[in-house]
Amino acid sequence: MRAMLLMMLVTAGMTAIFEGSEQALLLLVMTGFNGQGYQIMCASHDDEEARENNARKLKAVEIFTAVCGFISFYWPQSVGLNVGIALCLIFYCLGVRYMKEGTAEA
Repeated sequence: MRAMLLMMLVTAGMTAIFEGSEQALLLLVMTGFNGQGYQIMCASHDDEEARENNARKLKAVEIFTAVCGFISFYWPQSVGLNVGIALCLIFYCLGVRYMKEGTAEA
């Protein structure tokens, strides 16, 4: 999971160099939201009482990722942005799977 976050940061850097700062900034924000989602996934196993609150926070991360996916239609030629959004989607899907299995620290 941490490797996926690192790949998102690298993709944001490469996007800033080759395509534009707007797309890179969007990827950085998405990486931050996914990093927060990762922390929520890891914390959800430690505190059973806060599980409902964490589920709402995780839903906000999911909605933000979906909104950014729709924003990517504004820059359809931006390969870096599309790769970054794909990484975010993969990260979220893996995170939810690990969270259900109880191994979010992977």
